[in-house]
Amino acid sequence: MSSTILVINHKKKRALQSLIYRERPHLKVINCYNITDAEYHILADDIDVILMALHERTQEELLFIQHTLEKHPTKKVILVSNQDELGHTLRALTELPSDLLLSIFASHTPSADTTRSVSKFQENKRSVALHSPSGLFDFNGLIGESPEMQKLKKLLVKIAPTGTTILIQGESGTGKEVIARAIHAQSARSNEAFIPVDCAAINDSIIESELFGHSKGAFTGADRNTLGMIRSADKGTLFLDEIAELPLSMQAKLLRTLQERAVKPVGETKIYPVNIRIIAATNCNLIEAVKKGTFRQDLYYRLNAITIFAPPLREQRVDIPLLCNYFIEKLVKEGYPAKIFSERAMNALLAFNWPGNIRELENVVRGAITISHGDIMERDSLSFDHNEPTDDERFDNQQPATIASHEKDAIRKALNQTTGNRRAAAKLLGISEATLYRRLKIYNLE
Repeated sequence: MSSTILVINHKKKRALQSLIYRERPHLKVINCYNITDAEYHILADDIDVILMALHERTQEELLFIQHTLEKHPTKKVILVSNQDELGHTLRALTELPSDLLLSIFASHTPSADTTRSVSKFQENKRSVALHSPSGLFDFNGLIGESPEMQKLKKLLVKIAPTGTTILIQGESGTGKEVIARAIHAQSARSNEAFIPVDCAAINDSIIESELFGHSKGAFTGADRNTLGMIRSADKGTLFLDEIAELPLSMQAKLLRTLQERAVKPVGETKIYPVNIRIIAATNCNLIEAVKKGTFRQDLYYRLNAITIFAPPLREQRVDIPLLCNYFIEKLVKEGYPAKIFSERAMNALLAFNWPGNIRELENVVRGAITISHGDIMERDSLSFDHNEPTDDERFDNQQPATIASHEKDAIRKALNQTTGNRRAAAKLLGISEATLYRRLKIYNLE
């Protein structure tokens, strides 16, 4: 077993590292003298355990640990109260039985016995082991580090654990269902059903039956009892996409369901209680719809307990390279070849207005990876709507540097920080080694 310990040690002592090498040569110890260095190594190396001594700047350290566990929930952290305990803990690791040591590094959910065993070797000093909590927010599928996306993520962390009704507003293709699924996954209902309903896609003649269910014989063709979408989501989350498309009659019945937490199926007199969380979404301005009389004001107020605005892609252009990488990796898993965009193609992606938002970007990436030749996707592989702007020069004039120059600088810095170690540089950049090699070739950095 080869495992790595990251030691955040504000005092420049290497005696402990020598001790580990001597007693446990299969363990690798990386010493960091500050949090900045530690953040780099967490990205660049396969860290199994982070060992950190608290000192007078405890708040800063705890915020760093919280951020680390949110980004890397499988990491394990051991906090000790002072520099002496740091040494005791490292020495304890050299004395632990091999099977116990293996359990510390290999298990993502160490037992309480394991934690107590580590503490036993602290020479009666007190230490605290922090393991990644199961409640940490998983943003899988919600990609982006732009200010708009960071603001959205912070809001989701606050509201997901509650049972509050949520309204998501945003243009078509901005990922409203992805947001809804992230909320459900981090709520107390995560082990129950998530039922998505596209209100715009259901025929008006059957929408009542689809939502509320029906009894056998309620109408022609009703040959059995059905639960309906609402009762199918009992104890879970019902996601009503394009809620503004619901007919007014269905809006009234939905409002009664929300108020009474009960459902009356078509053709039945019995009322069934339901325990659901409603997340609704729309690309329309519901306030304007209320003014026009196409959406009930009382239902709007019922749904509008918390409103989330999904930002359009043109307002978070900085996230386009991250989204492209995400979609390419997704397509590779589906069997497509691994490719990257050329500098000119990426500049065109960044310059485009994206009326279809993230959904349109995914389709463009899929099309480019399908029709392009070789490992590089060029500008002519991008299937844009030609009525929309794709002015590369306009983008270059608006930005102090192209994405290529930023990418080149990032690669140079990563290689410098890793003293030329390409594998570590790739990890630091969040890309595969193959992608890094292709980028080195494109930018003549070899």
